Amino acid sequence: MKMLRVPYNLKMAAAPMVLPPTATTLGAAISATAEFLDPATGTTALLTGAGISVESGIPDYRGPSGTYTLNRNHRPIFYTEFVDHHTIRKRYWARSFLGWPAVRLAKPNRAHKYVGDLINGGWLRSVVTQNVDSLHSAYVKDVTEIHGTLSAAVCLTCGTHYDRSELQAELARLNPDWADMLQQELDRVSQQRIANPIKDFRLNPDGDLELPARISYDEFKYPTCPACASNGTAKSTSNGAWSEENIDVIVPHSQRKVKDVGVLKPGVVFFGESVEDHVRRAAEQKTNVADKILVVASSLATYSAFRLIKENKTNGKRIGIINVGPVRGEHELLVPGDLRVSFIAGDILGGVVDIMNEQRSPLAYTPAESSSERARRD
Repeated sequence: MKMLRVPYNLKMAAAPMVLPPTATTLGAAISATAEFLDPATGTTALLTGAGISVESGIPDYRGPSGTYTLNRNHRPIFYTEFVDHHTIRKRYWARSFLGWPAVRLAKPNRAHKYVGDLINGGWLRSVVTQNVDSLHSAYVKDVTEIHGTLSAAVCLTCGTHYDRSELQAELARLNPDWADMLQQELDRVSQQRIANPIKDFRLNPDGDLELPARISYDEFKYPTCPACASNGTAKSTSNGAWSEENIDVIVPHSQRKVKDVGVLKPGVVFFGESVEDHVRRAAEQKTNVADKILVVASSLATYSAFRLIKENKTNGKRIGIINVGPVRGEHELLVPGDLRVSFIAGDILGGVVDIMNEQRSPLAYTPAESSSERARRD
């Protein structure tokens, strides 16, 4: 069965569950999570979402400061739009060109480190992530990225993969005025005495920068696949940009049956696009062999992630969820014996690592009051 990345637009339950019912404080939630992860009760596969990278400066979709939370009208680019329309590709690559430096410079945060600690300590068996920032790889060798990675690009015709940093250099060469344009726009907004002018240029979780509607992408250029250009499959303009002569040109050996040739696509799975079969199988294998599944910092809003959890729950496995805010289907999925706590991932996982390192009983853990808990109390 295909695994699609499809957004979930229905309203989720307003009140998250609490399992066990006593896990209402940080200390109790840490103890419950440690008890859930205890290797003596079986192996655990981890599924992470965008919320785990928020402390690295990459926003999530549905958290308190998420893209959908702050902009109810946000609509991501869908796969068919990207592959079918030259104008949509110009818009995507322009916004990605401006957003990529922030993603490239992002550093793993404490939650990523704690995941690595739990893997090395045997409290987690494997990691599957919905994130496209590749930050888990700093601490975990084998990460299955079901939605791909922003660090690469791929040609839809010949399948050649390219490093995103190399593509960034080519985009800069083709569009020397765009960095200046961004600075001019920031200066213009700043002159209006808006307190936070950069707010108009918000980074999205998939690495593209949110630009005001007044920005035009008509003159932005993106390169033709170098491999397709060199063997004559696709054409380029005189300066190496993708040419409109490539529209509606289908070649028999095309990796994907799309109507334009020589198109470079980011290495992420767009909404409405299927996860590649080998990636789907890897994610399923990791979750199938585990005794339990822990979801961290994900609302399970995309079908690809929700399906993994639903199928494993159908097979009788225990499910744990650490997420601030509601989660898709949680009231139908979770039962007594599962885990559901609404705290920041780094606070919970850090406490669990403390328990693991000290080899204490999960029920005996009493943490120092965290800054986030202190803020809630005050």
